[in-house]
Amino acid sequence: MTTAIVERTITAFLDGEDSLEINNIIHSTAGAARYGYSGPLVGGTTVYSWSVAALVEALGDAWLDEGWVEFQLRKPVYPEEVITTRVTPHGGDVEFTMTKHNGDVAVRGTAGLGIADFCTEITTASDRTPQPEPVERPFITRAVAPLGEDLPAMAIDLTAAEAERYAEQKARDPDPRWRGADARVHPAWIAQRANALLAHSWRYTSIHASSQIQHLAPVHPDQRLLVSGRLASGYERKGHEYAEIDLSVSSEDGRDLVRMRQPTIYQVAAR
Repeated sequence: MTTAIVERTITAFLDGEDSLEINNIIHSTAGAARYGYSGPLVGGTTVYSWSVAALVEALGDAWLDEGWVEFQLRKPVYPEEVITTRVTPHGGDVEFTMTKHNGDVAVRGTAGLGIADFCTEITTASDRTPQPEPVERPFITRAVAPLGEDLPAMAIDLTAAEAERYAEQKARDPDPRWRGADARVHPAWIAQRANALLAHSWRYTSIHASSQIQHLAPVHPDQRLLVSGRLASGYERKGHEYAEIDLSVSSEDGRDLVRMRQPTIYQVAAR
């Protein structure tokens, strides 16, 4: 672990098609406008992906083996905004901010090594049997959201080529850790599994609010990963409907590699 301040700067970009045909229209110009935003919102896990290089430099491979991170998305990030990640040592942990060129802090978080206190609060699914994606996925609303229930689990056959493509295209992270025969899976791809698990059963317009992520063991591609979880709880704030997604990413031999809690706005209020 370094004792120096680490910084990285990137120009934000939209990591998908700018179209109303995408799963979450808040990430398109026309879709975001329906909810009163001035432009398409860059996905929260994509924004987080731009902090990973600085976090790994500060904390090392030990963070990927058994480490934690928690962060809050405080301001929307739009394409072409310049974002600077700054990681500062704080005791045995680090604090980090992702600041926009106008001075607004878009993301604020902490990270460290070992097992975080929050890990014991993350619930796990009772049923981890993977299910195929249904032919028809209903739109999730407060009336039908299965709060307190397991979500259908999903299996993902993640290849090394797909893992490398994520690091290259989504995170734009050239680190050799995410490439080659003994590659690791990029932490932001892991963080994105909460959205993927929700989308496995439901259609939605959502905004990522925050994350608590506990890495328990290295995650490597070229294996079948199981993502299971539940909508642990729900609440309303400022007209938005929130749900806390608790989930686990498990290896093909059944070991939990990651546990995570992600509060998400699954029904966005018009602004």
